[in-house]
Parts: sequence; structure tokens; C-alpha cells
Amino acid sequence: MNTDVLCEVLFPVGQEAQSTPFLEEAFTLMRSFEQRYSRFIAGNELFVFNQSEEKVLSPEFFDILTQAKHYYEFTDGLFDPSILPALEKEGYHGATTTINSEEKGVFSELHLDPQTRTATKPRNLRIDLGGIGKGYIVDRVASFLAQHFEHFLVDAGGDIATKGSNMCEGYPYWAIEVEHPLNKEESAALLLLSDKAVATSGRNRRHWLKEGQEKHHIIDPRTQKSATSAFLSVTVVAENTLSADILAKTLFIAGPEGLLLAEQWRVPALFIENSGKVTRNQYIEKYVWKAL
Repeated sequence: MNTDVLCEVLFPVGQEAQSTPFLEEAFTLMRSFEQRYSRFIAGNELFVFNQSEEKVLSPEFFDILTQAKHYYEFTDGLFDPSILPALEKEGYHGATTTINSEEKGVFSELHLDPQTRTATKPRNLRIDLGGIGKGYIVDRVASFLAQHFEHFLVDAGGDIATKGSNMCEGYPYWAIEVEHPLNKEESAALLLLSDKAVATSGRNRRHWLKEGQEKHHIIDPRTQKSATSAFLSVTVVAENTLSADILAKTLFIAGPEGLLLAEQWRVPALFIENSGKVTRNQYIEKYVWKAL
């Protein structure tokens, strides 16, 4: 997933030996997920799917695509996993593909049969799971850890799931710092979360130059190019990491309209504008630590 992963679990004194195997299994789940769905690995499940027109999917992959379809429709196409050709055209290349056509399929042309777990699509419809994959596997790992621990945190490059509290620090929550893109030493906010998820999307993490122009990995489906957002980053708090991940990217792509969408959808959100100004909507205020 091209990111750092942190799992922090709290366990009773003297229980480290019993707890370590569960933590190791959590990282195994992460690595296995990456092997199956990274677009940088030729021959894996995602790669084969992208080359096909009809494919019986694993239960997990079928679930991922079903949720992707839901959010594609909910966001009126602002969340669109079928932006892989655009990503490659912008210079963010993955595994070698046998499809040379620059034409791209439309995500609405993906049809899923829940009875047979079969997906049918145009062959030139190719997807990237960058907008949903991290959130999905963080939730899976959190669900696994919840079977063994009451208090933990899972962080995959800023896609974070929290459970219980940070009892080692004596807090009834987990304290999550939102980094300010223009000043790494400055915090945009400190979020106090318990049994919630948070994700941040922005153009300061993965970016590169192409023909003298700065590009980044968040594609605007409307232009098929790197999003020219009014924001440096958008942070969203949600019930699960998948939702937080998708909604943060959607609001980032939407630009100024993202402020209105967050209100309309009642999404707790924090926006950092290109000028560095931090804007928090009413729904995120209850999670923000305020100094006395």
C-alpha cells in the first residue's frame, strides 16, 4: 500500500507473550491484502480482474466492489475507482498492462451478480483501489483485533481506526493530531476519538512533476486529471475507516462545494485551504480538543 502501518494495542501487564501473535496476525492481514489488490503487482486478483470482461470474484473482492458502487452512486461519481487509466496518463504508473487503448470504461458499466459473485464489465474498464482499499483493510484489521483487545489503534498512513481509549496515557480516548501541510511542526487540530475512524486526503503526500507541472494521485473524475482543489487536505471523522477514507477524498475533489456537501451529508470535516487557513464544520467540533 506504499505506506507505513502502526498497530498499537493495550493489554494487561504480563500478557505480552499472549498478545504478540494477534498483533503479528494483524500485520499478516495487511500484507496479504496488499498482495491481492495492489495495482503495482502483476498477476494478482486486481490485475486479473482489470484484464477481464467477466470474472467470478472472491467474497472479499466482491464486497469491496459492492461498497465502491454504493459510494460511486452516493457521491454522484465524485468517488470513482475507474480512474486507473487517468492515473497512468498523469504519470503514476502501476503494473504492466496488456491493454493499450487510452479509452476508459465508465464505472456504472460494472455489473455485479450477488448470486454468483460474478462481475461483468467492458475490458477497458480498469479500477484502482487507492480510494477504498486502505480504509477497507484497516476496518478488517480493527474487527480482528476487537476480538482480542478492548483498546487499540490501527493507523495505515493516516487512515485510522480507534477502539476504546489510550489507557496507558490515562485518557478516555485516543488523541489524533491532524498535520498541517504547510508546517509540519504545527498541528491543525487535535482530535479526541474513541470507537471512531478518521482519514485525511491531500496532495502533499504523493506528488511528482510531469512536463513541468505538479501532479498528484487524487484524480478528479470530471477532468480525468489530478484534482485542482481549493484545499491542501481534508480530514473526515466517521463510524468506520472506509467511509472516512472515501468521504475525505470526495470532499477534497469537490473543492469549495465540499464544504456544502459535508453540511448536507452531516459529515464531520476539517478543511485546510491552499492559503493554510483551517476551517472546521459544526459536526467535527465535538471531537476537537480545546485548551482551557
